[in-house]
Amino acid sequence: MAEILAGRGTAIVGGTAHARPSSPPVHAARWSLLVFGCGTSLSAALQRLLLEPDPGLQRLVELKFGEVFAALATAVLLFTAREVRPALTRSDPGILVAGALTWFLPEPHAVYAGMTLVAAWFLVRRSEDRLLADIGQIWLALSVCELWSKLVFKLFYHAIEPFEVAVMAWVGRLAFPGLHATGVYLSTRPDWSIVMLEGCSAFHNLSLAALIWLCVLKIAGRPIGRGALGALAASAILVVAINIARILAMLPSAEAYHHWHDGAGSVTVALVSVAASLLPIVIHVERSPCPVARPV
Repeated sequence: MAEILAGRGTAIVGGTAHARPSSPPVHAARWSLLVFGCGTSLSAALQRLLLEPDPGLQRLVELKFGEVFAALATAVLLFTAREVRPALTRSDPGILVAGALTWFLPEPHAVYAGMTLVAAWFLVRRSEDRLLADIGQIWLALSVCELWSKLVFKLFYHAIEPFEVAVMAWVGRLAFPGLHATGVYLSTRPDWSIVMLEGCSAFHNLSLAALIWLCVLKIAGRPIGRGALGALAASAILVVAINIARILAMLPSAEAYHHWHDGAGSVTVALVSVAASLLPIVIHVERSPCPVARPV
């Protein structure tokens, strides 16, 4: 990871202000962007702790990692690139303030609607500024992970649920020959079954894997190419396989269910999923050459 962080020092320049000594406007821009990014995640975290009676250890671990990676990537982009400095226009602070208003919505996921607004602004109206565009991509990926992917999954999960249950039963019979699938129920014995719902889908955490992948690429200053996409595909396959293994591990008994769904097993799965999301893209970055800075 040392190489990854070192690579940010020679970032490719594209439309950003290039003041070598940090001027007061540059300091203000840096801290405005960092405060907005971290403030959004902090607002969501506080609301999870205050409004959700028991969010679960696994969920807290997953959310912390997604938000921490996004905050780290934003900070690295803002503070470690030697040749690139953030430059805000007159409209940008107003957009940041408008986005920050969603921090006060009484719903942990809804606060990311404001981050979506700011990310879209940077990507559409400030796309010529490479630094702001990169930050916009990170914030959009975080918003998709925390808000939009959950909404879409809730709306359309019923369409893919029969297929997922069928695949789960087919794979599960390799370990449990007597596994039965009835509707959304999976069981290996008459007196115990589990129900497949969107929260425990085999596709859970794919948006988190994509967020981690993008953050590592931005920290390392690497482009999105064939190798990077291959690393993302590898992470997705690993995450789905881990989720399937976790669901099948819940089948034998109620004790197994509680261990892997709510207990220490769920935290282990969350950590292993994060590692599976991280490892392929780190290997790709370590094997790819560092970007060469254009002369300023």
